[in-house]
Amino acid sequence: MKFRDALISAYCETPCQVLPNVLWKTLAEVEGLQTTSESQGDVVSHLEMWDEKRLLLYWDRNRDCADLSRHCLASLSFALVHQDFLHAIPTSRFTIRKRYFRLIHRSGSTVRGRLPNGYSIVNVDVERETQAVAELIGRCYDDKHPTEGSVRGWIGHPVFERDLWIWVVDEEKGMPVGLGIAEADRSISEGSLEWIQVLPGYRGRGLGKGVVQELLSRLQGRVAFTTVAGEANNQSSPSPETFYRSCGFEGGDIWWVLRSSTGEVPSQTASA
Repeated sequence: MKFRDALISAYCETPCQVLPNVLWKTLAEVEGLQTTSESQGDVVSHLEMWDEKRLLLYWDRNRDCADLSRHCLASLSFALVHQDFLHAIPTSRFTIRKRYFRLIHRSGSTVRGRLPNGYSIVNVDVERETQAVAELIGRCYDDKHPTEGSVRGWIGHPVFERDLWIWVVDEEKGMPVGLGIAEADRSISEGSLEWIQVLPGYRGRGLGKGVVQELLSRLQGRVAFTTVAGEANNQSSPSPETFYRSCGFEGGDIWWVLRSSTGEVPSQTASA
């Protein structure tokens, strides 16, 4: 079985265990990288993807990490590692070690987004409002400030769907106070939540949960499952992981992003 086919097969079976991010982002990186896969008939048992300095994928059905020794671990400057394999990595040599959760929501009956009185959900005008999207995201974070150009680039993603970009509008003030962006990879029937934001002054009112429910409802019938990822050590209350679990997401997969001070972060982890 070719590597791409093996990766797709394994990912569709257990997406959150195989990759820390949505499949299409990794498939876009495959060209020019070293890869290996092992299968027994149609059952994939092992996957790896790497280059000289980066370990981008290591998965084993039996959770065996003996083959990690084939990589020159001492020379790696970047690694994406599932919690199950972390013990085989010399983590102390990496200066940056970040922990991420990855959860899944299986499609079923989904309650459409419900917002408090005075708020409504409106589609983003993606041609005219990319600057407003960038500005709202920037107001929600201390360390994330996407440019209008980068937001416009998201429209070019192969999984972009116009009606999966939504605002939460404060009707009295006539302005957006929350945002939701999801994507749909119809080739494998996967949805993903990419950006769920509510301005600090509007949190705790159920707006974020309403956005997630609305997006899950819109994804209904298009995808078989939806995934989401976020930093596991986030100290906000409630934590992102707790919030998504309250919206029906589940799972126990934890991923580590390990990077030396000179390590390059590959594009598929940029939104983790």
